[in-house]
Amino acid sequence: MSQYNLQQFVKLWAQERLTTEQAIGQILLHLQELAERLKALEQRMRSSTAAESGEETP
Repeated sequence: MSQYNLQQFVKLWAQERLTTEQAIGQILLHLQELAERLKALEQRMRSSTAAESGEETP
């Protein structure tokens, strides 16, 4: 399944060009992407905080 960018996705939904199943699939893909980005950000912040305090990160 290809992922539409968020603006394109909202436009297609507004035009009723997506089924409910397609919309749910797109939402899940966007949620997965956000979760991955958040995890990476949290890891960078932990590394940065640990480096500033001289601690080692697990």
